[in-house]
Amino acid sequence: MTTGSYDAGVQEGAALRPLGVGDIVDRVFALYRARPLMYLAIAAIPYLVLMLVLVALTAVFGGSLFAVLLAGDVTTLLDRLAASLGILVLYGSLAVVASLIMSLVQSAALVAATAARYMRQETSVGSALRIGLRASPRLLGMGVVAVVAIGALWTVLIIVMAVSHQWWSVLIAFLVGIVATLYLAASWMVSPAVAVLESSGPLASLGRAWRLADGGRWRILGLILLLLILQLVVSSLLSFLVVASLVADRTVQVIVQQAVNLLATIAWAPVYWGTFAILYYDLRVRKEALDLQLAAEALPRDA
Repeated sequence: MTTGSYDAGVQEGAALRPLGVGDIVDRVFALYRARPLMYLAIAAIPYLVLMLVLVALTAVFGGSLFAVLLAGDVTTLLDRLAASLGILVLYGSLAVVASLIMSLVQSAALVAATAARYMRQETSVGSALRIGLRASPRLLGMGVVAVVAIGALWTVLIIVMAVSHQWWSVLIAFLVGIVATLYLAASWMVSPAVAVLESSGPLASLGRAWRLADGGRWRILGLILLLLILQLVVSSLLSFLVVASLVADRTVQVIVQQAVNLLATIAWAPVYWGTFAILYYDLRVRKEALDLQLAAEALPRDA
């Protein structure tokens, strides 16, 4: 790509105006094409760090893990499993925590990088990851609040379904849960962008996202659906072309399939999180006239 087309793509992506669902995704792909290596590096580095952490954890807890895996019979397996249960739980807990932290860093970094490029600001892999690392505790807290809220909703509905003796009340409660969950998802979808770009706390980010989503929840749900369809199509094509067409051995096929899935996940992450970064600005344009505000600030001022 030439320098001229690169600059044109960035400027086009930075144009602030109300966007349709397809326009938002188009802007994301334009920014992605302009700096693909930067986006891929931001998406891949947290995975590489996670792999190193898992290797280190395996080295520390390897004795207990292999003792269980190499058990010769069921009795020995159960005895070794009982003896190593605490260590295995600790290993699993640390692995889950490391995976969660790296996922949060990745998502926050991709939001920050896309927002910077969209607003015609320079960024780098290092600066984006640093922002992601600083924002990850806020995203974690926000995620906990959201999960607790949705969990409480479903707990109440499950209790209603359990005490009900009518099939229609169970069906209604289930449908209410689905609709309410989708409503909450649409209301809080840009909360990661709010937390990263406005440095807001968990509750403030969820509240701000809720207000920005007012009047636009159907568009947000349509955007989520479009992303899911595109991801499914891309993943299916990669799996078919790389695995089914080129690999015949079943064992090798499984290994390659897992590698392809990982690469597809890394390659898709900039699209997913970048979409919600641009959606954040689109909602601000629609709700707060951000485009007019920035245009006014750019006007020359009299001395």
